Amino acid sequence: MKITKLLTGAAVVLLTILFILPASVDAQAADYKTGIYKINTESSPLNVRTCFGTDYMKVGEIAKGTKVNVLLVSDNGWGKIIYGDIHGWISLEFCKYVGEEEKVSKSSKVKEEDVAYGISPENLLWVTGWKQEFSKSSGLCTSSATTSLLRRRQAAEGKEVTIIFGDVRQAMGGNPTPDKNGKYESCSSYFSSSTPFKDFDNEDSDVYYLTRDYQDTHAKNREYIADLLDVHPEGVVVYANYGSSGRHGILISDYTRKKDGSIQFYAYDPANGNGRCKLEDTWMISKEGGSVGKYFSNITSIWYVTGELIVNDDHFAHPEAQPVNLTVKVTEKKAYSYTQAGASKSKRADKLTKGDILNVRYSVKDSEGNTWYITEDDVYVNAENVKTVKD
Repeated sequence: MKITKLLTGAAVVLLTILFILPASVDAQAADYKTGIYKINTESSPLNVRTCFGTDYMKVGEIAKGTKVNVLLVSDNGWGKIIYGDIHGWISLEFCKYVGEEEKVSKSSKVKEEDVAYGISPENLLWVTGWKQEFSKSSGLCTSSATTSLLRRRQAAEGKEVTIIFGDVRQAMGGNPTPDKNGKYESCSSYFSSSTPFKDFDNEDSDVYYLTRDYQDTHAKNREYIADLLDVHPEGVVVYANYGSSGRHGILISDYTRKKDGSIQFYAYDPANGNGRCKLEDTWMISKEGGSVGKYFSNITSIWYVTGELIVNDDHFAHPEAQPVNLTVKVTEKKAYSYTQAGASKSKRADKLTKGDILNVRYSVKDSEGNTWYITEDDVYVNAENVKTVKD
């Protein structure tokens, strides 16, 4: 898996021209202009936020004296910057203009494939499938998209995926069980930022809270959603209007930055059940008629998991498996480790000796439903040949 947050050279130059902004952003604001600024706070670092204002979420900070390249300027005196892994807006009131953008050598230009953001399909596709039982009924799109969002969050944290659709329905005040035909009733009340989401079958499970963002001034800004995905690579649930009265929720999962500076978003739409696709190929746009621009203009609110997620790429070494943390002992005299799950389709890696102690990092099932463990040495061991060593 690759979560790369790198943007320099020609791509940065083009960003100043090609970003699509809300009406309140003006790169030619009277008081400030784009270019190089020096952080000029008295002593403390300067906060970086998701959008242009102190009410928005903090995503990082930059030390006093640091030079940054301001790509865009809002009419209330904030500047859009990309500084290392930090994407966001800073108050130019606490900065000193140094000069125009510094020229960048050709060697620093990036390839399009290096500019990818969010969790890509190569690692978390396995937890984002849509069950037709709740993706085909009207009124269930929000809870469907939220279920996938929470499952992706758990997986991105390297935890066992436990959140199910019934848990989300129950948290929202709806019926967690389907009828005899496998259909769920619609839920008229949507959650708020204080609604807890958890595995109701496990009292010790983590509780997740979602932040609900209503701010029209930035919710309709593509760059704002891109910034949210930088902080929440598991995705964001976006709720928008379509037609004369319809409303629909989808999960925007990741995006790529094209060579011309524009953004290609990808999403999971509960209405089509086809998995990850380009935003313009979702049911809401392709079937209902419209465009990506019209879609963004119709966004009414966004949900994302409270708290920043730092993704450890090591969690996705085996995206098909569940992460575990076990110590096991070999119980059979004649046992082997293998290069993949399922001895019939795998090659032997090493011979094991009865009594050997192995550290297990993942659990996975083969095509016949047998459980296999993946050790810290990245080999597969049949669970039937070992037993867990208790602390």
